[in-house]
Amino acid sequence: MPKSSNDLNALSQELDQLKKELKEERKARKEAEAQLTKKTAELSRSAGALSDLNKSLEKNITRRTNTLLSLIKNLQSGIILEDENNTLILANERFCEMFNINHNPKDLIGIDSAEIVNQTRHLFKEPEEYKALIEANSNEPQLSVNNKVELANGKFFEIDFIPVNSGDELLGHLWQFKDITERSLYEEMIRNSEEKYRSILENMELGLMEVDTNNVITKVYDRFCDMTGYTAIELIGQNAVEIFRCEDYENLVSVDGSNRSNGASAVFETTLRRKDGESIWVLISGAPFYDAQKQRIGSVGVHYDITDRKNLEHDLIEAREQADNAREAEKQFLANMSHEIRNPINAVVGLINLLYDTKLSPEQFEYINNIKYSAEVLMGLISDILDLSKIEAGKVELNEKEVDIREVVKAVVQTYSFKSIDKDISFFFDVDEKIDFPFFADPTIINQILLNLLGNAVKFTDKGRIEITTTLVEDYGDSCLVQFQISDTGIGIPTDQLTSIFQSFKQANKETKLKYGGTGLGLSIVKQLVEMYHGKISVESEEKEGSTFHFTLHLKKFDQSRDGLVSPAIKSTGQFELKRVLIVEDNKLNQQYLTWLLEKWDISYDVANHGMEALKLIEKEKYDLVLMDIRMPVMDGYETTIRIRNSTQNHNSTIPIIALTASALVDEKAKAIEVGMNHHLTKPFSPEQLKAVLDGLGGENIIEEDVGNDYRFSKELDSEYLMKFYGEDVDRAGLMFEIFLANIDQDLESLGKYFEEKDMESFSSLAHRIKPNFAMVGLPKYTELMKELELKGKSGDFIELEKIVPVFFKEFKEKKDIIVEELSNIKKHLGQ
Repeated sequence: MPKSSNDLNALSQELDQLKKELKEERKARKEAEAQLTKKTAELSRSAGALSDLNKSLEKNITRRTNTLLSLIKNLQSGIILEDENNTLILANERFCEMFNINHNPKDLIGIDSAEIVNQTRHLFKEPEEYKALIEANSNEPQLSVNNKVELANGKFFEIDFIPVNSGDELLGHLWQFKDITERSLYEEMIRNSEEKYRSILENMELGLMEVDTNNVITKVYDRFCDMTGYTAIELIGQNAVEIFRCEDYENLVSVDGSNRSNGASAVFETTLRRKDGESIWVLISGAPFYDAQKQRIGSVGVHYDITDRKNLEHDLIEAREQADNAREAEKQFLANMSHEIRNPINAVVGLINLLYDTKLSPEQFEYINNIKYSAEVLMGLISDILDLSKIEAGKVELNEKEVDIREVVKAVVQTYSFKSIDKDISFFFDVDEKIDFPFFADPTIINQILLNLLGNAVKFTDKGRIEITTTLVEDYGDSCLVQFQISDTGIGIPTDQLTSIFQSFKQANKETKLKYGGTGLGLSIVKQLVEMYHGKISVESEEKEGSTFHFTLHLKKFDQSRDGLVSPAIKSTGQFELKRVLIVEDNKLNQQYLTWLLEKWDISYDVANHGMEALKLIEKEKYDLVLMDIRMPVMDGYETTIRIRNSTQNHNSTIPIIALTASALVDEKAKAIEVGMNHHLTKPFSPEQLKAVLDGLGGENIIEEDVGNDYRFSKELDSEYLMKFYGEDVDRAGLMFEIFLANIDQDLESLGKYFEEKDMESFSSLAHRIKPNFAMVGLPKYTELMKELELKGKSGDFIELEKIVPVFFKEFKEKKDIIVEELSNIKKHLGQ
């Protein structure tokens, strides 16, 4: 059925609308296609850039990974990395080396770390502890470093455990193993050293105190608190000068502080005021200490309580004065009485001679002979006592004149050859042909020495030969060292008596005295007369084989042009001329001695009290020689010499320097030459010794030859320990022996008192304090015994102590005599 026009119109409009929409859709599609094409191009460009970026990232990651792996590989620490399941994902070669794993590190990847722990734990000293350490860190991951473990072979490892996280997520664990064996050994050595010196300080009863630059106390140690009666809290922050002020303490601290500000240490004695007001004597050794910037920030003082020693010194001085007075009175009495007794004895002898001219019965003649013999013995005794008293009283006046040694010896030999005509003895004498000049000496003294020794030789020789030999040992220019030797073929002297025959009233034995008579004073007198001329006497002998006496005398040459003396002036020594000398010496007495010598020798001089003063004078004056003490305050002789030698622009830089020191140690002499000194003289030295060195100036460096330390400790002590402890320092050994003997009686008296009172606390404390003292005098056995007494005292084991203590006191009484004798021998060796 045909549609109406309205329907057609509607259809036409709808068709138009469809066309319009189709057109718009095509337009939109074209625009979309164009946009898509554009986006596709952009996406393609982005994809290319992304590809380039991805390649760059892969390259960087690879480079960084290789760098990290190379770093891990070359680390000196063993490294392993495991994931969160404890599976190894990385290990380095050092780890395999440390744990003796014979595999390539790559072969370990994928292995459970627990398996490696089980395979390597036998390497450790405590395997289970090592395993527990690993498991504890693996089970509860947290940072754990510096875990020190010891291996069975004595090595030490340090283990670090480091969790690897990403935010809150655990990715794995890093283990680092470091071999710290060498460091551990050093740490152990340091700990042992600290413990050793701490123990030494405690046992030596030394009190330490530290102060800042204003003398404010910053630290004190227990022994110092015990010494002063204060607690550490009471002392820290206090001014040391104010709290301990006593007598000259403030002045000494001021001077000492000045020295320390210059970097010098010092030792001095002073008194301190304790908390209770009592004063104590202390020996203080102080030294500065510095911060990291080498700025002085304070000082440390080591204090040793010498109160008992000071009190003992005071008592000894008083006792010595009393003894000296008594000895002087005794000498005067002997001298006076010997002189007074001489007169009646002379009268007795004279009357006896008169009686010989009268008619005597045989019985009377026998009596007179006995009286004469007794009178002669008594006269000899009085003469010897008079001579000895004069010498010891210092009343022998030398009457020096020209002496011809050859004539003196010849006269003495002739005298005794006439006296001994009834004996079958041959006399011989020989005088060195080098002695072709006279000496300036007292002929009476020389005659008395020779007459005594030759008289003894004749007295103890019935037949055989007696010989005197005189030798020139050393010619010093203005003086000589001459040796005399008197040999005989008499009865000889027992070996065990050789060391005592030079003592007063000593003879070889009772049989000798009964047979030959005599006072035993002759050789004592001879020894002292020899020493008046700075000589020495000795003897060699064997029973029934005879004896040989040697003695030396330092004799001045006679010169008629200078009042009998060879001029000692040392204006020229070879090609070396002395005009001006610098004396660097802090000891006033030594200064006086040296200036006296130089004035006597007509040599100009200047004096410096220490190295700093010397350097100032060296800059201003021209010198020909320096006499340099080694040990001085402010600046010692070594440093002073080094500075002089390094001042190449100074005209004194090559000046001859003679070292003067009280030490005879070879090391010190070698050091003197090493720092630039030319010669070395050991104090005390004689004018002749100094002149001998001056005569050698201009030659090569020389070290004065002298006898080394040949002292040997008694075999009744632990001599090996003493030699290790003191070495060649015999002087220090003597000081320690003296301190020991000064304190031991009081210490042992207190120890016995505490034992009787059963005061175990005080007993063990005192035993602890004195136990090291015994070892210092060669009795380490008693040091160990004191340790045992200390322990038993602390435990209150009085029953055991009752068994030990009385035995110790009895034994030590005998040992103390050995210590006293040893100290005496040390002093003799040191010439004290």
